[in-house]
Amino acid sequence: MVAIFRTNKGKALTDEANVFFSGIIVRADDRLTSGVAEQRANTALLRLVSAIGALVIVAVVSGAAYGVGRYTRELRVTRDEVNTLNRDLEERVATRTVDLAHARDRAEVLLSEVNHRVANSLALVSSLVKLQSKALDDPAAKDALAETQDRIFAISLVHKRLYGSGGVRSVALDEYLSGLLDHLRTSLRSQVHGVNLSYGIDPIELETDISINLGVVVTELVTNAFKYAYPDAVGEVRVHLKKLADEQAELVVEDDGVGRAEGAPAKGTGVGSRIVNAMCISLGAKIEYQQRHPGTAARLVFSTKPRKGDRTA
Repeated sequence: MVAIFRTNKGKALTDEANVFFSGIIVRADDRLTSGVAEQRANTALLRLVSAIGALVIVAVVSGAAYGVGRYTRELRVTRDEVNTLNRDLEERVATRTVDLAHARDRAEVLLSEVNHRVANSLALVSSLVKLQSKALDDPAAKDALAETQDRIFAISLVHKRLYGSGGVRSVALDEYLSGLLDHLRTSLRSQVHGVNLSYGIDPIELETDISINLGVVVTELVTNAFKYAYPDAVGEVRVHLKKLADEQAELVVEDDGVGRAEGAPAKGTGVGSRIVNAMCISLGAKIEYQQRHPGTAARLVFSTKPRKGDRTA
């Protein structure tokens, strides 16, 4: 083997081997160099992409920060404007509230004064009716004027109550009807000595107009009971006002007298019955006459709910 390598043929083989391995090494070096170059190119590209991405991120973050800052500033300015408007509105509302309170106080004072003057005027009318009654000799005419006086008193008493109380839009029915019935007891017993009047009134607040209508109804029913229930002028008339559920109230005027025949025409002139029916229409209710043995009961159920557009003070 050594002899072969010493010959020319061996040298040729050695040279060929050197050339072969040199080619392999060169190709390997070329591939390595190409790989390194490609790696460097990829690294440079990656750095470029990273730099561009960083710039994009910085730009986005900067834009977002600018937008948030601008929005915050605008929000602060808007909030300050809203606060200013709110303060201005609150001041206007406070001023308007004070003005309305003063206007309401003035209106209450004026309305109270009106009630006082109306009560005085009705008292004057009642006095004139009484003077006229004294000048008459006809018993029927005197009775008619006496009933007129009681009706006037029922209306004037409401205005007296309104003037003497703190409110001007509502009436305490227990106080109003108690005063009215005490007056009727004195007035009617001067004519019918043997008939007594008793009552039980629940405490109820009612609007002025409704109270007047109810007072007139009570006056008419009690007067009729005194005049017609007891021909022998001995007995009792009872008045009850009860508060019911669902903002309702029940008025009952009853007696133990001779009763009222069903379908019979009204006794006297019939003016009282027409007045009662008219007042019941104003109350939005219908009166019922219940025959008892003995006696009669007039029953009226009405609403105590404030009417639309009115408020109880």
